[in-house]
Amino acid sequence: MARFVRINTLSLKVENAMLGDESDFKNRSDCDNWINSDTAKLNDTYNVGTGTFTSPTAYPEDGKVYVWSESDQSWDEVE
Repeated sequence: MARFVRINTLSLKVENAMLGDESDFKNRSDCDNWINSDTAKLNDTYNVGTGTFTSPTAYPEDGKVYVWSESDQSWDEVE
C-alpha cells in the first residue's frame, strides 16, 4: 500500500490523504488530482513544476494576534 494525497485543482493545496494501491485511484473521476506522496501533509502546497510540496508558514507563537496576508504569504501582526 502507498499513501496518496489529493490536490485541489485551484489552490494546489493538499486537501485529503488516503492509503491504497495505485489501482484504487486510476478509476476515480478525480484520478488526476491524486499524487503518491509519503511526505505531504494537509494544507501543503504542491509545486507542479518541481513536483514538491511546501508547508504553510507556521502561525507565530509569541502571544500576539496575527492575520494571514495572502498577497505577501505571511502573517501580519494585528495592532
